[in-house]
Amino acid sequence: MVRNTLLFVFSLFIFSNTIWAQNGDVLFSVNGKDISVSEFEYIYNKNNGDDADYSKQSLEEYLDLYTKFKLKVEKAKAMGLDTVKRLQNELEGYRKQLASSYLVDKEVSEKLINEVIERSNTDVEVAHIFVASPSSASVPKREAALEKINTIYGELQRGKAFGEMAKKFSEDKRSALKGGVLGFYVAMLPAGFYEFESAMYNTAVGDYSAPINSKLGHHIIKVLAKRPARGEMEVSHILIKKTNKGSKTLIDSLHNELERGQDFGKLAMNYSEDPNTNTKAGYLGFFGINKFDKKFEDAAFDLKSDDEYSMPIETQFGYHIIKRHSKKIELDEAKRRRKIQGVISKDERFAAAKKGLVKKIIKEVDLKENKIALSKFIASLNEDFYSYKWRVPENIEDLDLLKIGDHYTKKLEDFANYCKKDTKSRLRYNKAAPLEESVNDLYERYLDERMLAYEEANLANKYPEFKALMREYEEGILLFEATKMEVWDKASQDSVGLTNFYNSNKENYMWGERLEVEDVTITTNDQKLLAKILKKAKKNDLQSLMSSFNKDGNEIITSSKRVIQKESKGIDDIPWGKIGGMTKVLSKDDTHTFTKVKSVIAPTHKTLKEARGYIIADYQDLLEKNWIEDLQKTFKVDLNQKVFDSLIKK
Repeated sequence: MVRNTLLFVFSLFIFSNTIWAQNGDVLFSVNGKDISVSEFEYIYNKNNGDDADYSKQSLEEYLDLYTKFKLKVEKAKAMGLDTVKRLQNELEGYRKQLASSYLVDKEVSEKLINEVIERSNTDVEVAHIFVASPSSASVPKREAALEKINTIYGELQRGKAFGEMAKKFSEDKRSALKGGVLGFYVAMLPAGFYEFESAMYNTAVGDYSAPINSKLGHHIIKVLAKRPARGEMEVSHILIKKTNKGSKTLIDSLHNELERGQDFGKLAMNYSEDPNTNTKAGYLGFFGINKFDKKFEDAAFDLKSDDEYSMPIETQFGYHIIKRHSKKIELDEAKRRRKIQGVISKDERFAAAKKGLVKKIIKEVDLKENKIALSKFIASLNEDFYSYKWRVPENIEDLDLLKIGDHYTKKLEDFANYCKKDTKSRLRYNKAAPLEESVNDLYERYLDERMLAYEEANLANKYPEFKALMREYEEGILLFEATKMEVWDKASQDSVGLTNFYNSNKENYMWGERLEVEDVTITTNDQKLLAKILKKAKKNDLQSLMSSFNKDGNEIITSSKRVIQKESKGIDDIPWGKIGGMTKVLSKDDTHTFTKVKSVIAPTHKTLKEARGYIIADYQDLLEKNWIEDLQKTFKVDLNQKVFDSLIKK
């Protein structure tokens, strides 16, 4: 039995973000340890699901089950298992793993998912002024780009018109011609544009943002409009290009044909001049905002019902008639959140949110930083810091670098060792860059990691539900070990006890009536010989048959024996209980097979070896029953009957 599986099972009893949130009344106690109503109610609801009817019988059954669970945990503690170092280390491993994911899920992922869901309800029309500054650009070019965007921002603040500044200075030439207008966008934007996305949602209509960055460079964003999100539409279309004066007449006539009941797909296949879709009855599939010409998009989303088609509309590509097939339906809430989770974990918004979490932690804990100690460390360095051969100075001063109250301190030497271990980063830095710049970058990452580690270590103090969850993980580990020692190991290793149990319960391990059968194979292409053998096989035993026909070293007949039960598979053709009875002959090429009943075996006891798996399982049940009875005698259980009765609803 695998411990991880058991812990998962135990967690079904236990886990909830709202555990003990409302009712702190004591329902029962085991050996003086209280179990609250809210704990029991959550566990009852979780494990019973739709069957959690709060009937007297249901509640009593579950109370009995959970009381036994708590009795076993109490026994494990009495056995001293909570002091076993191996188990303590195992629990600490679970705690670290759980704390890391819990903190990220609760403080980062959950907020980001909610942010995406909220933003995705709104389309935002934006314009921008863009100055290119990719990460691959040289330092002088990046500095020049930053100076340019800041100068443009200054001009805007002095009253210059956004559209005119975009036409004059934006390096996005396509949008610059339109005064910087990009069109409508909706969250989530692609990786590298989280700051752009945040600016467009956080800026009021008619306002523009301060300079922000993307993976391409710098932007100043102006929000032109906001509207309820359009989502995605599934459409087909008929396109007639503006190649001659008759194009408009043709599209109008096609619309008239639709009005007379003609099939849209057939008209698209016969007349549409879109080579990518006319062979598919005009099918374009699903599309969202800002993908096609604005006039096309507006006309498509103006269609209010499935199978509705538009009036002819004109775009830069020609004349279209658009047919709506469906409006994309959002995934259910759980699936939608999982989908977003999978994307944001790889997006820069995750790193940004994590950085925000660090800032929040620092503010909450009143961190004290010794920047003087950091400066002394930097002053002690030389260019060896950028190489493999750099070592932490032996005479490094014993100075505090970080401090939170009196219970959390990190020394300067701890940071120095961090730098030593992160050789990859040290080698990546530009050797021409000032040491102070490189060390400060490492320090920022060191600080982030230490603050997150501090927060993870104190989750139990901050979040009662995490404390409860960890307590239940501990109980799961203890219960596993105690049950292993008291039940599972005893059942498999106590040979005397197992034998005595078997001898006392032999009647429970019986073979029913069985048959000994012989599977016979005849190898010959001589049909007369085959008929002769089969005729004799009905009246003679197999040994006599083989003696008659297996001569001169030729094994025409071979056989094997087996014992079968009525529950065996593939025995429908065997004449049960009829000694000498034969099945039909199955032939393939020169090979012919049948089964013959040799004898009937009367019901008999299974041996210990034959029934060992079943006997061990039953012996485990007995040991557990005896164990529970002993625990009920050893540890006092007190039930608050009045509180229990108040839970009964029917």
